Amino acid sequence: MKYTLRFKLTSAFLLITLIFSLLIGLFANIILQRQFKIYVMDNLNQTNEKIVTTLESRYRDWGNKWDLTGLENLGVGALTDGLMLRIRDGNDTILWDAMTHNRGLCAEILQGMATNMKRENAGFAGGYTEKNYQITVDNTVAGTVTIGYYGPYFYTDNDINYLNTLNKILILGTAIAGLFSLLIGTYLAKRLSVPIARVINTAEQISKGNYNDRITEKSDTHEMINLTKAINTLADTLEKQEILRKRLTADVAHELRTPIANLQSHLEAMIDGIWEPDLKRLTSCHEETLRMTKIVNDLGKLAVYESENLILNKVSFNLADVIQDIVLNFENEFRKKNVTLSTDTQEQNLIADKDMMAQILTNLISNALKYTPAGGRVTISTSDIDDNVQIVLQDTGIGISQEDLPYIFERFYRADQSRSRITGGSGIGLTIVKSLIEAHHGKIYVHSELGVGSQFIILLPKKSMEN
Repeated sequence: MKYTLRFKLTSAFLLITLIFSLLIGLFANIILQRQFKIYVMDNLNQTNEKIVTTLESRYRDWGNKWDLTGLENLGVGALTDGLMLRIRDGNDTILWDAMTHNRGLCAEILQGMATNMKRENAGFAGGYTEKNYQITVDNTVAGTVTIGYYGPYFYTDNDINYLNTLNKILILGTAIAGLFSLLIGTYLAKRLSVPIARVINTAEQISKGNYNDRITEKSDTHEMINLTKAINTLADTLEKQEILRKRLTADVAHELRTPIANLQSHLEAMIDGIWEPDLKRLTSCHEETLRMTKIVNDLGKLAVYESENLILNKVSFNLADVIQDIVLNFENEFRKKNVTLSTDTQEQNLIADKDMMAQILTNLISNALKYTPAGGRVTISTSDIDDNVQIVLQDTGIGISQEDLPYIFERFYRADQSRSRITGGSGIGLTIVKSLIEAHHGKIYVHSELGVGSQFIILLPKKSMEN
């Protein structure tokens, strides 16, 4: 059978409280019984001594002789306290005996005490007990008194009522503690279960694809705060991923739609005999297939670079040499477009994936060339900044607007859609650049201004590139 968290927490609070209350009551009762036993025995001894003192005092008051009427009054008074006296004079003659005076009453008193003691403790072993005390007046033995009682100790009716009252108080305290624990447990369980139920509901909404649901309820529990943050972060991440997925699907469809449509229309025209399949038209079809192939290849590379299982083939190399080799490869293209490409590098011995670093620089330089008009300049420089190697690529190109800057590293994003067909780019180059830099635990920053140019800054931590 399954139970709710609120039921379990409330039951746990109630059970713990009852167990502790019962244990406290049990130990309190044991200690109380022990202390009360000591109290009763001490009180009995004090009463006996008081009787002896009273007899000595009365003996003086009676002119150093015994008064039988006075002794009877004292003996009858002692019977009310459960004590049976037998008084003898100095010659050991019995002057007064409670058993002789009223044996039936004495037997009734002893039976009542036995009943009381058995009721309080079924295993109590007791019976009639006597203690002898000498009565001494002015250093002369005036007689003896034998005090009989139910021993080794006994509880009077008042003592029984006192103990019963204490037990009732303990039971009442346990009941009140149980009630309070039930109320407090219910309240605390609600405080815990309601946020958890809200988290469960949000998680269910997320599982159904409703990523816009968020947990807004406040909590003062550290674990609940962390759980709430984790669920909200998960919802944010999944929502962004869903948006990116839909956008990626739409972007891929958009990127492939035009070349496929062009290729289809050209082939249909040649099949229908409208166009002759000459070299020019076949070349155009081939260019469209190359364009689609490039998009697919770039997507494949991006999937690999963004994979958590990406393996970096780290080697030691001089970054300046890699930059010079890439610049040499682009020299002819820059010359044709009349754009100056210069470098300001120093020897930087790095441990990183050389091919990936080359692709990062190739993509950035290629972009700079595409968007820098004739007569412009592209500069590449390197330097050390604290524990990082800094690579700066500066161009005097057309620049990027401030509205577009936050999105330039997203897939297929182009600040100017009209240029996409002219430059032939797939819109994934900068996304690949960022993925490769992050794979090396680095960062990339962009500063740009329309009509002035752009500056790409790469920071690669030296420690993260060491084996």
